[in-house]
Amino acid sequence: MLIGWINVRQLICSAISWFLLTSNCLLADDLSSSTASSHWAHRPLMVTSLPKPSSHTSFDKSFDTSFDTWSRGPIDQFVLDTLRHRGLQPMGDATPAEFIRRLTFQLTGLPPGEAETQAFMADPSLDAVEQLVDRLLASPRFGERFGRHWLDLARYADSNGLDENCLFREAWRYRNWVRDALNEDMPYDRFLLEQIAGDLLPYTTTAQRDRQRIAAGFIVIGPKVLLGNNPENQRMEVADELLDTIGKVVLGQTLGCARCHDHKFDPVPTADYYALAGIFASTQVMERRFMLGEQRVMERLVGLGDHGDQLDEAYETFYRELPGLRDKAKKAGEAYALLRQAREELLNESELETFRDVLAPDASDPRVPPADRIEAQSQFVSDLKKKIASAPPIPPRAMIPADVPEPADETIRIAGKFDDKGEKVPRGFLSVLCEGDNTRISGGDSGRIDLARWFVDPQQRSGPLAARVMANRLWHHLIGRGLVRTVDNFGSTGETPSHPELLDYLARRLIDSDWSIKALIREIVLSHTFALSSQTTANGREVDPENQYLWRAHRRRLDPESFRDAMLMAAGQLDLTPMDSTVWYLGDQATAVGSNPVRRRTDFPCRSFYLPVIRNDLPELFEAMDFTNPHAATGARPITTAPSQAWFVLNDQMVMKAAEQTADRILQDYPETQAEQRVAAMFSKITGQTTVEVSTQQKTLEYIRQTIEQLQNQQAEQPERRAWSLACQALMASSRFQYLD
Repeated sequence: MLIGWINVRQLICSAISWFLLTSNCLLADDLSSSTASSHWAHRPLMVTSLPKPSSHTSFDKSFDTSFDTWSRGPIDQFVLDTLRHRGLQPMGDATPAEFIRRLTFQLTGLPPGEAETQAFMADPSLDAVEQLVDRLLASPRFGERFGRHWLDLARYADSNGLDENCLFREAWRYRNWVRDALNEDMPYDRFLLEQIAGDLLPYTTTAQRDRQRIAAGFIVIGPKVLLGNNPENQRMEVADELLDTIGKVVLGQTLGCARCHDHKFDPVPTADYYALAGIFASTQVMERRFMLGEQRVMERLVGLGDHGDQLDEAYETFYRELPGLRDKAKKAGEAYALLRQAREELLNESELETFRDVLAPDASDPRVPPADRIEAQSQFVSDLKKKIASAPPIPPRAMIPADVPEPADETIRIAGKFDDKGEKVPRGFLSVLCEGDNTRISGGDSGRIDLARWFVDPQQRSGPLAARVMANRLWHHLIGRGLVRTVDNFGSTGETPSHPELLDYLARRLIDSDWSIKALIREIVLSHTFALSSQTTANGREVDPENQYLWRAHRRRLDPESFRDAMLMAAGQLDLTPMDSTVWYLGDQATAVGSNPVRRRTDFPCRSFYLPVIRNDLPELFEAMDFTNPHAATGARPITTAPSQAWFVLNDQMVMKAAEQTADRILQDYPETQAEQRVAAMFSKITGQTTVEVSTQQKTLEYIRQTIEQLQNQQAEQPERRAWSLACQALMASSRFQYLD
């Protein structure tokens, strides 16, 4: 009986295993089939007519009459249509002071100037808004703001991180290229093309060649395991990191899941993964060169300028030969010491043979007088020491990839193991996003040019998807939350759009404007939706507590870069001069195990855009205030509110110094008899408020009076300056400063 039960149990278990196995197979087959392309993100862009006011019947009739005047364009019509179908009404507008602060921070990462705020409040008309938007988009500060958004996606850093945190001394060139490309409003399709294949593109001048090659630093700048890594494994790991990054950044797809098996949720078979992997496995991002006193496999660097290749080769040749030069100088010195010994024969045959390669010609010739032989060897040793000491300067270089000498297709790696090879797969693209054959590599190169063009081809399913992803990213940064909240995941495990018609409209606008990023940003910020107040209503909180349908503005906390820059601006210390490298003072190893006395600096008065981003050693402010993870592409930074952040603002030396410098400005500009004007100036410089409530002003002055009295009782130095500094720091720690309404 027991035996019979065991057999039945085994049969049941076998049946369950068979069911699960066949279910997974059926799922994989379904995901690989044409039916998988019915997923919303893989469809062609919708062509929908704009909503009409007459289509709304379940809404406040008094608002229907103002539909045309409230809506400034299609964006507002789509938003309002969604609100009305859900019984929601948009909030009123933000105040002019709130609006200009929101707009200026969103487009430049900086607060508006006091004079600019006053001028806008005197004339907040739509014409004035348009002029302000155009001025901000034309500002060089725009590229620093939106450049930082892209650097989050590009996993930008000034060091490698991981097992050995070696310095990326030339990463700043890619950072500044991103800034300049966005300031120039480089079309998004070209923006992608140069970053994915800039080193392969034709050029007419050396300057153009270098700009395009620097853009391709996007391919090189990711983190890599450097020590104890099999070269073949490293090659496949680099390809995997690039596929994972580019899949999320451009298409919003989690491609890395298909490295070991067919994607469990999205239509990405393993064969497609290795079709793409063949492109990046045929791309060289590493090279053997001098680093940390020896020849090592490091990120690939290429010389810039007309003679860049020669200068780079001379630099690397010197360091390749340096260990041998040092050995030669040491032995030559030993030979010199022997020659100086008072011996008639100077060097016997055995010694002569030992030192033959490190002797000056005259020093090894017995026919030359002894004194002359000694002098010749002395000069020889001196010349060797001078050669060792005369290292060439680091030439202008950049992190630039290259195709391998013989680009080739890749084999599927069984279970993702680099040394367990299966069937070879032709290089190509994602089948689900292709109209026709997915193998489109046209020439004998890696295929990166073809891939970059396929990404933005409107005739393929990839083009509309790339446009949706980028339009959604811009919406996320400007409005505070994406129409698809999972900005890096448009797959089955991501969220669906809250406003699908609006998302497709924005994607179409991006394509039709020749992929102009600035044009789409301009349309979004000129919408009435962008100008809404962040205030709430009981009905709105009940129907849509997360503001998914945009009945009000999202209240947002400043990112750490804007937080720091705004403090320095209030203190009158922010230097807007663009910078190149801010890691020139670091050694080859940015951080090291054990003693590491030279750390990255954060005391530069420049914009935070230029501060060093050392993987595993971020600036303290970045760590505390939700900076991006520089090891991976990040489209939406984490948002946390923790006690440690408040403690940081109250105890950080940089914050306290900025507060002191702000107080100094106020005390210098206003005499002691103008206490009310001092309070008004403090709020204006720090929070941008043009008026201060009487009660707030009185409480502030009372706090300062009590603090001065306490400091005087403690016999503290400069009690008035200290009290005003503490008031400024308290205001910098407040939500009035840290949040955008």
